[in-house]
Amino acid sequence: MNAAIDLHRVVPAWQALQSTLPLAHIETEADYALTTALLNTLLDTVRDDREHPLYSLVSVVGDLIEAYEIDHEPL
Repeated sequence: MNAAIDLHRVVPAWQALQSTLPLAHIETEADYALTTALLNTLLDTVRDDREHPLYSLVSVVGDLIEAYEIDHEPL
């Protein structure tokens, strides 16, 4: 990604996403439950289709869950 990022274009896109799908760092068990449910829904929809438009979102949501589990789950 070599092009400069135009944050004036990003802000409305991010706000639109957040109004539909609040996506953020997981801080509580309730956040964890909602994010896990989202991941399960995404996996049911996307499956292993790398061409699906939501394929990269699976990875982002999975990373949020993994970060929470590393910080909150006993080894």
